[in-house]
Amino acid sequence: MKKIIRDYKALCRTEGFELLGVETDRRHCRLNFAAGFVVAPSTPSDQRNLKHVRSAIRRLHA
Repeated sequence: MKKIIRDYKALCRTEGFELLGVETDRRHCRLNFAAGFVVAPSTPSDQRNLKHVRSAIRRLHA
């Protein structure tokens, strides 16, 4: 498993959102939740990546 996927799972765990699954392809990860899904990069481009994904997950559950 790629480190970035482990980071996404840990992020969901710490934020308290139940992650139903992760689908991957070469460029993106699809994080599936009961409320919908968030598309995240499988190769983060910068250090702000997890902050952007966290905000997208929070917007999905708002």
